[in-house]
Amino acid sequence: MERKDQILALLRQKNEPLSAKDVANYFRLDRANVSRYLNELFKENKIKKLTGKPVLYHCTDEDKESNKDGVDSNVFTRLIGAEGSLKVMIQQAKAAILYPPRGLHTLVLGRTGTGKSLFAECMYQFALEANVISEDAAFISFNCADYTQNPQLLFGHIFGVKKGAYTGADEDRIGLLEKADKGILFLDEIHRLPPEGQEMLFTFIDKGAFRPLGETEHFKSASVQIIGATTESPENYLLETFTRRIPMTITLPTLEERQLEERYQLIEYFLIQESRRLNETIYLERQALIALLFYHATANIGQLQRDLKLACAKAFLHYKTKTLPYLFIEQHDLPIHVQKGLLHIKDSPEKMDRLIDAEQDIFKFFDSKEISRDFQSTYEHDFYTQLEKKLHQLHQNGESEKNIQHKLTLDIQQYFNQYVDQFPSQANIKEMIDREIWELTEKIYTYAEKALNRLYSQKMRFAFSLHLQGTIDRIKHHKTIFHPNLNDIRKKYAEEFKISIEVAQMIEEALTVEIPLDEIGFIAMFLASEIEESMHQQKQKVDIIVMMHGQSTATSMLQTVEELLGIQHGLAIDMPLSMEVRTMYERVKKAVLERQTAKGVLLLVDMGSLTSFGHMLFEETGVRTRTMTMASTPIVLEAVRKASLGRSLEDIYQSCQQIFEQQYQSTALRTKPLRKAFIITCFTGEGVAQKIKEKIEPLVADTDIQIITLQFLHRDAFRERIDELIEVYDIIAIAGTVHFQYDDIPFFTAYDVFQENKQVEIHRLVHKEAPFQKMVKSLEGHLTQVGSIPKLIQRLRKVLLELQSQLNLTLEEGVDMGMILHLAFLIENRKLQQPVRVFLTLEQFRKRYIYEMNIVKDILYGLEEAYQIQFDENEMAYILQMCLENKRK
Repeated sequence: MERKDQILALLRQKNEPLSAKDVANYFRLDRANVSRYLNELFKENKIKKLTGKPVLYHCTDEDKESNKDGVDSNVFTRLIGAEGSLKVMIQQAKAAILYPPRGLHTLVLGRTGTGKSLFAECMYQFALEANVISEDAAFISFNCADYTQNPQLLFGHIFGVKKGAYTGADEDRIGLLEKADKGILFLDEIHRLPPEGQEMLFTFIDKGAFRPLGETEHFKSASVQIIGATTESPENYLLETFTRRIPMTITLPTLEERQLEERYQLIEYFLIQESRRLNETIYLERQALIALLFYHATANIGQLQRDLKLACAKAFLHYKTKTLPYLFIEQHDLPIHVQKGLLHIKDSPEKMDRLIDAEQDIFKFFDSKEISRDFQSTYEHDFYTQLEKKLHQLHQNGESEKNIQHKLTLDIQQYFNQYVDQFPSQANIKEMIDREIWELTEKIYTYAEKALNRLYSQKMRFAFSLHLQGTIDRIKHHKTIFHPNLNDIRKKYAEEFKISIEVAQMIEEALTVEIPLDEIGFIAMFLASEIEESMHQQKQKVDIIVMMHGQSTATSMLQTVEELLGIQHGLAIDMPLSMEVRTMYERVKKAVLERQTAKGVLLLVDMGSLTSFGHMLFEETGVRTRTMTMASTPIVLEAVRKASLGRSLEDIYQSCQQIFEQQYQSTALRTKPLRKAFIITCFTGEGVAQKIKEKIEPLVADTDIQIITLQFLHRDAFRERIDELIEVYDIIAIAGTVHFQYDDIPFFTAYDVFQENKQVEIHRLVHKEAPFQKMVKSLEGHLTQVGSIPKLIQRLRKVLLELQSQLNLTLEEGVDMGMILHLAFLIENRKLQQPVRVFLTLEQFRKRYIYEMNIVKDILYGLEEAYQIQFDENEMAYILQMCLENKRK
């Protein structure tokens, strides 16, 4: 029930007028908020006002009599917005339920988080109140998305299953239609129902009869009202013949389309829910409340609830670790995207002034016993209790307050990363790709689609996310990224290259890494439409054979990968434990011969005898093979993806090997930096190789790169030699008379080495060094008071990213380097207590940019803590001025 409705109900119950203070004490609310509700009720002519001191409010006898018929008692009045943005939708819902003889089938439309499931439950409760259905009538909720990859199982759940309908159907199973007989069946994400399922459903709507899956003779009958919900446009996903049979369509508004007063009531409701769980009053800072009122919640009410939960968890942590006497949510407790709501404070100043008392800085929320507990969140995991237990344990272990704060903050973040039940999920993708990478990929392709006026498939996005994940890993392990055709890519895909520069900046800001120019070339290729078109056009490809012990292990793994990539490539062969090894080998050999793979076969196996098949297959069939043991789904995924692109057997094998190392080898083995080497090869190891070496030596003269000359007689022997060297050296390139590609190591022909443009490329590759690495070297010896210079630069880069994010601006190219240098020497000067440079117009500047100055102050606080210094306000003004005057137009 809305707060205003609760106050109205209270006045109707009482036989005497009440003041705002009386009502506030009764509900244990702020008096200012109660006064606002009372005045709104008075303006709506629902209550009377008695002037005097204090002002008293009451309901007339006529008002009380008009309420006796129970018009306002139905379940919908408890929804926030029942008399506002949801008024028309509620009228539609009531009409759908009350329409004789058994109501109208209904489709509820709305974006993620708008409350479609809750609205459907209200329709069911209203049907009970109106005696349209019996008290024992069922309300069954089912999400079609849970079985979107298996239509057979989806149909079985809805319509039931006849014994023997498919493998594993050992008995008859009742479907949801039969279980919901005389009640309501709610089908969430109904757009995931395939066309044949929609046809089966509209046949039921027409005739009231259906057949379970596998039944061919007899029909079953039921009387069920169907409510479907979808986030998608019905005309794009639902059959016209199906939607024609759903006469009532109700569209729920997004959070931004709802009134600001309703948003306030939602915030109040969710905070009171948390107060109930904690049995504590929750205090909310004014700035935090404003941010919550105005920020853009992409997932609507569901996201608002999640963001409030996160803020409450952080405030609870401060409350417990600092032993504060109250639980207080401040601006900095809110996620950064919520804090950005403060940037929109000027959009609706009149509404805000009407909602929030201009003189009130702190708001309190408390669970009153009189508040209705209907429709409280079904999420009841006692996270706070777990947090308290861990806090107690850490105190017992003698941990410092700083460590406790750090550890519990990580716990909170991990908890809310897992709290995604109200948001759309990409099935199985999160198992393969870091969630942060996938969300960034979606953001990148949404931007690229608008910028390039082009659509990209799901498999293209997925392929890019895999590539990006690998790229980030290479950067973090200081591995070189080199694009051998960067200039060609820049010319051929000029438009894509331009967008890729923006994309690189998005990646840098999101992941705090430095994207090299060569990687931008790869990004451009992923954005080029013809790249996707050519992904599956090559006829000759390496074959992938997945072999695993068990009845269906290999089949399930390959099927998962094919569904994720949208590619039908490879063969799965399962080896039941009862099968003899020889039988399995003959089966695999037969498959290799039948498939006639010219480019070779990669065998992905789990263990045991299967690991020995590769060499025997090569001897008997002549088909080149490579074998990967301990294969996992990510390895199969990489193999199928690269094979579909037409990559070589060796290339695919090395990529899979790299993933294997990332998964199973200790990171400690890779912490020691490798020496760099440039490999030169020819058939004799002399002659041409010597000439190539003479050209390369001047290019590496001022580096520590070692030139190694090798003889090339046999490709496999040469590869084995590279395998040995790669354990000792970081091989930056190979040059020689015979083209040889090894994983991602750049290759230059003998002809290339003598070409001026290629020499420029080699020089760029040899001297490739990140700008920030160069900055570290240039500052060595000049800064003596800051400790580790690499750590300083890392901190300053993060500070600059936070400044750009919270000030909602992007700096011009190159300005970031200058500002980092400025901050580095500023910290050095503060440590040496050097005099402060005066900002001449500080007073006027501070008044004009008071909000932005506070942002700068908050962000610089971390540096002050780390280096035990204090920045002067003049210095902060200069930093803000640099940002404002150098932002990208």
